[in-house]
Formats: sequence, C-alpha cells, structure tokens
Amino acid sequence: MKAVGMRKAALALAAMHSADRRWMLGKLSGPLRSALIPLIDEAQQHIALDADLLRAVLADEPMHLAREVPPPDVLIVVLDRLSAVWAARILVAVAQDHAEIYLAACTPARAKSIRLEMNQLPDPFPRAFADTLAAYLSEAASEARMAGCRQ
Repeated sequence: MKAVGMRKAALALAAMHSADRRWMLGKLSGPLRSALIPLIDEAQQHIALDADLLRAVLADEPMHLAREVPPPDVLIVVLDRLSAVWAARILVAVAQDHAEIYLAACTPARAKSIRLEMNQLPDPFPRAFADTLAAYLSEAASEARMAGCRQ
C-alpha cells in the first residue's frame, strides 16, 4: 500500500470505535497491521477528528469544507454579475442566510425571479454541486475584492 493510502487508512481506523478498530485490524495481515498501528496512534494523539474534515481527507475528490460567504457588498457585486438562475443557486447552496440581504438590494423584478428559482431548487441541495458553487463564489469574491468591488 502507498504511503497516502496508509495514512488514509490510519485516519479512518483512528476515527472508529475501539472495538471496531480492533476487529478491522484483526482482519489485516501482520505486516500491514504493524505498519498501521503507529500511524493510528499518532493520528489519535495529534488531532481531534471532525466528521466533515475526515470525510474531506478520505474523499478522492477535493471538497470545499468552509463555505465562507463574502461581506454583503462583495456578495452583491458577485451575484449581480450572474443571471437570476445562477444567483439563486449560489444563494441556496452557499449563502442562504444572506439571501434576504441580497434580494433587498435587487430590483423587484430580479428579486421575484430569483425567489421563484430558489423555490424550485432541490432540498437538500446536492453537496458536490454546493461545493463547486462555494469554490466559484470564493474565487469570484477574491476577484471582486481585487477590483475594488467595481462592476
């Protein structure tokens, strides 16, 4: 097993209940078990395992864990550059708590269009799509900040 695979296995095993971990280790070959035990011990000593963080580390695809929403002025600039459909998707996926702030800044027609779209989106919103939109929002917000929030 490669080093990355060993570390991922150790993290997964460290997150398990001790009885489950013992059972899993009992199913492994001696050399593999001997190699994993020190890595498991190290993982347990140095980190408090967070379920979302663990899922992100063990995932084969990158995830955006922290869905930071930019300040309202930057959020407004970023969403104003998008169609109502895409603005609604970002609001539902990443910035639900900021939806009313943004909608209050819109023209009545745009706000109505966005609200209609938001009501048609799935609940819960697909996680992978939300992660992608969070990454987009983060990048677009950085660009907007660099440009001084000019439209």
